[in-house]
Amino acid sequence: MLCEQFRKGAMEKGHQVELVRLMELNIGFCRACDACMRNGGTCILKDDMTKVLELYQEADVLVLSTPVYFYGISAPMKTFIDRTYPIWQHLGKKEVYYIVSAGLGLDIIERSLGDLDGFVDHLEESPVAGRIYAPNVMDSGLVYNTDVYYKAYEMGFAL
Repeated sequence: MLCEQFRKGAMEKGHQVELVRLMELNIGFCRACDACMRNGGTCILKDDMTKVLELYQEADVLVLSTPVYFYGISAPMKTFIDRTYPIWQHLGKKEVYYIVSAGLGLDIIERSLGDLDGFVDHLEESPVAGRIYAPNVMDSGLVYNTDVYYKAYEMGFAL
């Protein structure tokens, strides 16, 4: 819901936006086989990550959005990060935003950011430009018409 608001704001400003729902894609786990390092950066797994990497490389803006499950980012988000390994030396420069929700407090969100921050640290000069944290949200519908709901739209519109 928050990503859709961000997209709505960005599109109303005239930006082209591709919303990628990782959990709906067939993306296998990295096997750490290093085949991609020996063959020019192509993963041996043939799945939806090939298209996701193409979209990633074309993008100027990257929104990393995840719920927090048991003190960590979601498995699909961690898998996405791991599967960027074939291009990790060429992740490029992006304008990065975080949208993170959790069923518990803000402290739980902050404790879970290590994987996202570590990934962003490997980008070229890409500090996180904006953050939306939605604590105490057990259901995505609970953010409707709240401050974070409007903030997501405003952040997208501000691109």
